[in-house]
Amino acid sequence: VMVFYRFQQDPKDLWMPCPTVTAGTCLPRIGWSDGWTPAEVKYDWDPSQFDPKRSYETGVCVAYTAPMWYSRSGEALHDEMDPKRSLECVHPDQLRMESDPLPPVEVSFVVLRWANNECDPVHEGGGGWGRTGSNVSDPYMYTLFEQNVWPALGPTYEVITVFVRGGDDIAKVNADLVSTMCKGRHKVGLYFLWPTEMVDNGDSPGYVPHDKLLSLMVMLESNGIPTRFPHHSSLYRLLLSKDWMATMCLDPKMQAPATTKVPRALIANNHKRAANMAVESLAMLRATQGHEPRVSEPCGVAKLGFSWEAMDVRKWNGVDELSRHMRNLCDQANGTSGSVLVQDWVDFSCELRLFFIEPKAGWDSNAAAPLQLQPNKILYTRFQQMDEDACFRDFERMPREQCLHGCFNSDDPALTHAEEQACRIASYVLLWLRTESAEATAVQRLDFMVRRNGDGTAYVQLGEVTELGACFLGWPEGPEEVFGAVVRSCYWEPCGRKGCRCEQGYSWREEKLRVRNLAESLGLTKAYGDNAQRIGQANTRWSLEEMEAAEAAERAERAAKLREMAYNSTN
Repeated sequence: VMVFYRFQQDPKDLWMPCPTVTAGTCLPRIGWSDGWTPAEVKYDWDPSQFDPKRSYETGVCVAYTAPMWYSRSGEALHDEMDPKRSLECVHPDQLRMESDPLPPVEVSFVVLRWANNECDPVHEGGGGWGRTGSNVSDPYMYTLFEQNVWPALGPTYEVITVFVRGGDDIAKVNADLVSTMCKGRHKVGLYFLWPTEMVDNGDSPGYVPHDKLLSLMVMLESNGIPTRFPHHSSLYRLLLSKDWMATMCLDPKMQAPATTKVPRALIANNHKRAANMAVESLAMLRATQGHEPRVSEPCGVAKLGFSWEAMDVRKWNGVDELSRHMRNLCDQANGTSGSVLVQDWVDFSCELRLFFIEPKAGWDSNAAAPLQLQPNKILYTRFQQMDEDACFRDFERMPREQCLHGCFNSDDPALTHAEEQACRIASYVLLWLRTESAEATAVQRLDFMVRRNGDGTAYVQLGEVTELGACFLGWPEGPEEVFGAVVRSCYWEPCGRKGCRCEQGYSWREEKLRVRNLAESLGLTKAYGDNAQRIGQANTRWSLEEMEAAEAAERAERAAKLREMAYNSTN
């Protein structure tokens, strides 16, 4: 038979067929982690005893017969030495007779990820990643492929996985070899690592030098494999570097805090002089933005680009503290940063996190302004305190009601004003992103620092333009919404084959329904839209009509809010 093998189906037993011995034993390890592979049925199977929920116990028992199987750690699977190890029970829907035609491979996913399961998923805590884990962890891979790609696409895809343990491994990846392994009509790249401005070291699983990763992305993109997670390499570089913070701060439409970049050489030669230069630059930039000079001593944050989870963000008060933080950031072990971003302080009480799924940015000629877009989700967060190293800690998520009473003095018009400003700025930012990439992004999260400024008014500043793969921040439906957009983006380029999902106007209704029903059956999410089903209530299944009605209601609500924002009326 032929079996559609899924690497993540049993996360405890991860093996894959490889093209050569060294591709399986040596780093970087490369193989087909998902896809059709030959096998033999080992025992008679009784369909009457099959339980779909226990397919790993009651499914068809097969032995895989591809000659070279290896684990992610390079261990060989030798059938003659341990026959039971090559056996697996699989769902009958994953089998075809060897003589039967196989479904065509629609999508080849080229996945780059960490070789061992050392990456901390960080499930728990206010700043935790929830059920998916962090985007370099095994739970993230499982959620993406087993709970989203597989139910959406069925056995019509393949995954070529490249396992690495650092920048040197990345530099050894042969982009031409990987490209020739792809059999799909659509070929896409997904990269689940954290690029940093640090040299390789064994203390930080999942972290790799950014130049090595971006170079490989460019090579695979040169072979016609566009990046679908996170972004095209040129846009990804811009977002990672955070250079946009400095280049955008003088555009009043963006409402971004004054930011300057301090070259590392100036810090190395005289960090106190460099700090004074940074403060002087911020004062000029603040004046250009129309702000009054600070009466008290200057304050702000110093941060590094190519950094993750606020690890390299330091609050400073005064020149002396700024000089110390800049020197410490540059003197970190293994650091290779070329500059430090110094940003003016923003007084804010909380943050608004806006998620946009497949946003349609554009220009409204009648209004002479960007099309006003509504986010698919707004989340409300705040940092409770800072530690002794001036790092932000004790991250807290909260519902809108708590944000309203705890951060906005129960002033609903003021919070609404903050949300409206954030949506307006976001519409500019999403349009601006098209300057770096002619193709729109599948998902974008934008973060805003906000505070109540008076009765019915709010002060808003753009805080972050995140990359795809940012934390879901407790949004229950977030993984299905975001990963669904990623899967659909894999079909953005037309292949010309009639009936393919890439055809213009394809609805994706069936695929969305299968993913949503699986999530509901596993008790993973609340209901979508305003139909408030709670976590754990797994007895509700969505029909196409119910799903379409919920989506139509959400679209109508967003359109009404948009009209109200644009015209300040309901007419």
